Amino acid sequence: MNIRKIIGGIQKQKAFNALIYMHRYDKSTLARIRTDYLHRQQSILEAKKSRLVEALKTESNSREQLKLNKEIATIDKQLDEISTYDEKLHHEADRMIGIDLDDGVVVNYAKFDGLVGKI
Repeated sequence: MNIRKIIGGIQKQKAFNALIYMHRYDKSTLARIRTDYLHRQQSILEAKKSRLVEALKTESNSREQLKLNKEIATIDKQLDEISTYDEKLHHEADRMIGIDLDDGVVVNYAKFDGLVGKI
């Protein structure tokens, strides 16, 4: 049986999710998730927003402008969510949380309260 956690699963905008196999988890995993994956996703969303803003400046069709504005608003919500999640993840990564597989899923899952979705 594979024991896993979904980091970021509690977010409404679904801006970021990561799957972690508990058997490969170590104390630096949260920091690596933050720097290698969360920040990359944040950069991708910021670049996409920049492209949409530029497209909005040149668009003359009002229907297309409305569509672009809606996409920009969605990305803004996702960026806000990622920023909030990044603060939580940074705090928990600094704690260097360790787990013991012998404790079971419920005990280990509780150590990541606020970072993971419900089991």
